[in-house]
Amino acid sequence: MVKVNYIGITNPKEAFANLRPMRDQLIQLQGRLRPFGADYLIPDVVMKALDTAAYHFTSEPDFFSMKPEQSRSSPPDA
Repeated sequence: MVKVNYIGITNPKEAFANLRPMRDQLIQLQGRLRPFGADYLIPDVVMKALDTAAYHFTSEPDFFSMKPEQSRSSPPDA
């Protein structure tokens, strides 16, 4: 596979791993809102945008859905 370099993002997996706490906070926020109301859907839009951007830059379709220790971006357990 060809390695793609993005200007300004030297390590995309690390950059998106740093955004994981924000995504977790969006999930918590969404849990406090009325399901499927307009306010509930806004955090969902932001999470989908993060998922799409993570996939674009890391080529991992499920980057945020895996726990960090199971992600392909983490080294395997010894």
